[in-house]
Amino acid sequence: MTEPPTAAPVRTPATTLRPGLTLVLGGGGFKGVAHLGVLRVLQNEGLPIERVVGTSVGALLGATYCHFGDADQALEHVQRFLASEGFRPGSMVGFRRRTGRLPLVHRLVAGIRRQVALERIFRRSSAYGGGALRAFVRNLVPRGDIADLRVPLGIYVLDLREGAPLLLTRGNLRTAVTASGAVPGFFPPVAWGDSLLCDAGIVDNLPTGAARDAGAARVVAVDLSHTLVPLRSSVTGMEVLLYAQEVSTRLANRRRAAAADVVLVPELGGRHWLDTTHLDRVIAAGEHAAVEALPKLRALLVQPVHRAH
Repeated sequence: MTEPPTAAPVRTPATTLRPGLTLVLGGGGFKGVAHLGVLRVLQNEGLPIERVVGTSVGALLGATYCHFGDADQALEHVQRFLASEGFRPGSMVGFRRRTGRLPLVHRLVAGIRRQVALERIFRRSSAYGGGALRAFVRNLVPRGDIADLRVPLGIYVLDLREGAPLLLTRGNLRTAVTASGAVPGFFPPVAWGDSLLCDAGIVDNLPTGAARDAGAARVVAVDLSHTLVPLRSSVTGMEVLLYAQEVSTRLANRRRAAAADVVLVPELGGRHWLDTTHLDRVIAAGEHAAVEALPKLRALLVQPVHRAH
């Protein structure tokens, strides 16, 4: 199923407003559950979220939150899935080998080490099929249009045919979220009208600029790529390539953070993006980062701003 790309935002003359926060949720694999901790604290403290702009896992969990319009319900929904048969190793259709022995995370790591993934990339559009990613999205994201969510959402993707990033604000929600999570090389790109979309993290993993361009006045970014997993002394060429990409993402996020009013950095201790253990600690890290930033967030909300629509 293909969908048309979003139209460019319409702008009207600037006015003095007191809007809520635009939350920019960056990518970072399973580290992304920290976003849920941030959302819960902001909601419990009564800080209004005007809209969400997300990429990769930020788009996935942002879509879940924007559907419910309630952080506690979104967190409960995600936790229920993570504790279900659908997420347990070897039980989710599309996330395992045909033998049912290995889940997706182990396949990725083992495949990279055996260079199987690299060989597959040369033969087809990705190392792993799109079924696994679609199944994950289907379990967490409802059917519908992006424009119909309770909280406005922008999904940041990379248009491979145009060679430029794109912020989707309408169209098929599941398709858009799947496209935003389609890590190049790992999962196949997604058709969207005449466009071919994938995860934008390789060029912009913290889309604060896109949020500003869409009219956001108060931007709060959640950066999941602040720390790195220590590099082992003995590594394969593929591991070096992936590590260099993580370094690039970290440096790019620092630059993108300059466009935000407040940046939250959950302390994740160099956690790898494929690590699925102790996710409750990741959620708690998001909560702690939000609590620490509360004085800045409250001060931001009382300041009048000028912005265009």
